[in-house]
Amino acid sequence: MAYQRPHKAEFVINPTLEEYTAASLLVERQAGALRALPWVVVLSAGLLFLGLSSFGWFKTTYTSIIMPLMICLLCPFFLIVFFVILPGILKKRAGGYYKTYDALMNPATLRLYADNAITEAQSITLTDPYALMSGCIETPELVVLIKDRERMLIIPKRCLPPECAQEVVSFLRTVFSRRRRVRKNWVF
Repeated sequence: MAYQRPHKAEFVINPTLEEYTAASLLVERQAGALRALPWVVVLSAGLLFLGLSSFGWFKTTYTSIIMPLMICLLCPFFLIVFFVILPGILKKRAGGYYKTYDALMNPATLRLYADNAITEAQSITLTDPYALMSGCIETPELVVLIKDRERMLIIPKRCLPPECAQEVVSFLRTVFSRRRRVRKNWVF
């Protein structure tokens, strides 16, 4: 490029393992394995209601209690899988990915331009146009820009310069106005 407009902001980002894991869970909740979480909660509530309503409360045969009991036990099974087991697997996988990220990209300098974000580390430079990013997730601690299902750009809010932190966050909110999600954590 012969001419590049001046950048909106430039700062160093260095996400920790906890921030990387939280961002990974947020991305999985947005576009990955945890995307079905609200449906699982509704399905579990429906199964519990169906199981409890089909009990033969005043019948004394054991065969009439087996099927409703199995339906009721599916409720905690689905909840344990989607709230404990699957996030545990994803956290373990994110821990392995963080080692690679830490070796290649930590710390990195991020420059936000009007049309793209440029991330420079010691051994790699990445240019990511905002138009090709699938979304943005904002939490009280992080801003996560989702490039695709496998790649993300994590911007910890603690790394933003105090004099322009609010300006950077409002710029990202404007750029991703239709593709931005606000979450408190990875669940809701």
